[in-house]
Amino acid sequence: MKQLKKWVDDGSVDTIIVAGIDLQGRLYGKRCDARVFLRDLFSGIHTCDCNFGWDIARMLVEDLKFTGWHTGYGDMTSVPDWNTLRMYPWFESTALVLCDTFDHHGNPIDIAPRQMLRKQLDKASGLGYTVKAAPEVEFFLFRETIDSSRAKGYRNLETISSYISDYSVFRSSMDEWVLGDMRRYLGEANIEIESNKSEWGHGQVELNLVYCEALEMADRHVIFKNAVREIAALNGVQASFMAKWDAKHSGNGCHIHMSLWNGDKPTFHDPNEDREMSKTMRHFLGGMMALASDLHYFYAPTINSYKRLEDLSFAPTNVTWGGDNRTPAFRSAGHGSSMRLENRIPGADANACLAYAAMVGSGLYGIENELEPIGEYVHANAYDVKDAPKLHTNLIDAANALDQSAPARKIFGDDVIDHYVALARWEVREFFNTVTDWERERYFELV
Repeated sequence: MKQLKKWVDDGSVDTIIVAGIDLQGRLYGKRCDARVFLRDLFSGIHTCDCNFGWDIARMLVEDLKFTGWHTGYGDMTSVPDWNTLRMYPWFESTALVLCDTFDHHGNPIDIAPRQMLRKQLDKASGLGYTVKAAPEVEFFLFRETIDSSRAKGYRNLETISSYISDYSVFRSSMDEWVLGDMRRYLGEANIEIESNKSEWGHGQVELNLVYCEALEMADRHVIFKNAVREIAALNGVQASFMAKWDAKHSGNGCHIHMSLWNGDKPTFHDPNEDREMSKTMRHFLGGMMALASDLHYFYAPTINSYKRLEDLSFAPTNVTWGGDNRTPAFRSAGHGSSMRLENRIPGADANACLAYAAMVGSGLYGIENELEPIGEYVHANAYDVKDAPKLHTNLIDAANALDQSAPARKIFGDDVIDHYVALARWEVREFFNTVTDWERERYFELV
């Protein structure tokens, strides 16, 4: 708070965004006059608890225990975590602080994504571990505005490039006018970007964030996605993190790298073990693999998420593991102190806090139960492994698996799992209550 006061006093900041992280991994909250905030609101702001009770389109979800007409849609309190204070440099004189979410009695709200991750990181700390992570996030850029794409019904959109340009420096140079702004502004906001590259899809981009402690990284990940959308819009284009925006184009993945540390000592490397993977690393991987199906919803939270997961697409379809290989679901990456595990299941549409929480929770479950990785190390094409457990192909099955998972309920608690299962099943009902373009094209004239 002292830093914010300094910025206000020297004229650097006159507006502060006070934000929580919602169930979909988006920022919600209020813009406040910075002086008024420091005087009257520094201990927290109130927001309606519907922020944890509606779907991605902000339609109120029925039959939730936490909130609804039966509770009167009351308030919850967003309390600043001052460790997250940063400038928001793509808007003038603006700062941002992220919040933890509490009820009227000062208790943390268990279904809050940031609290779910905190709980798992606290457990890791109790076992002597610090968790570090970093994502590789993909998105598409369009020569559209948020109004023009909506007016087109999100059909026949013009991507920022019209050819495959994976790793092309020329293509990324042509897009540097907007991608350069993203790197520089995010760096000024203390969100370090390691690199960006053109991806496979027309107009597709990948940005990689620099490794750091997992809660800080989840915060950066959430702010990053918000920033990319905003900076794109401010430059007259549009970004989308939709997992599969068009059947003809590649999907947007979010490969999450993670490792455990004991103080300054990495715990995943052991030169005396097979593939130099320590027992801790093997058990963490074993837990993530064992619960990949149970927790699939936290990696793939929408109807659309599952259209990205298809064979021979670089997105996994089964629970496999390997090394320098882009076909398994999980892979061992790095050498020595940089050894880490990469989870290739999540799409760019995943809520960062929930995906990280699922990885940490399942990994610690593996350590506690001394689980080994499932199946053999895959040297070649993981899609050809016939006896590997399959990932879910739709949101219905993922919701049912989460609902029926005793380990998930033990890790996160019944109320948390019930809430997210209800959210998933609501999304399914909304889909089945909608007549799609595909149905009209297929049935309108021919039935």
